[in-house]
Amino acid sequence: MLKEHFAAFVLATFLVVCVCDPSRAAQAQGAEKKTENGAVTCRVVEAFEAGRLGVRAVVFHQRDRADGPRLGALLLAHSGEEMEFETRDGQRHRAPVFRVKSCFGRGLLVVPTSEVKLGEKDEFTLRLPEKN
Repeated sequence: MLKEHFAAFVLATFLVVCVCDPSRAAQAQGAEKKTENGAVTCRVVEAFEAGRLGVRAVVFHQRDRADGPRLGALLLAHSGEEMEFETRDGQRHRAPVFRVKSCFGRGLLVVPTSEVKLGEKDEFTLRLPEKN
């Protein structure tokens, strides 16, 4: 019985230290700074169209596995903001981008159906808009 309580205490202490560790916050800020100007190539997982509303919702993730942390940091730092994305035809668009909290490493792009025709497996490059 004492071993079980001790094990629970050790586990709880470990979790608190991991969650509250200030170096973790510094790592996240460092990743955000690296991502600030970096573009990430993304791939569409699913796309849904609400024709009457004139919008398409695009669920996406990074194309290359190595870009996962960069995309995650970008979405975490800028969810709900307008970002720029470039489709394979070279057209640049702006749209709000959201971090999908319930699905690790995924984003949601909301675009007008009249402007953008992104579908499953299509690729695009996501970046913060250039400051004018």
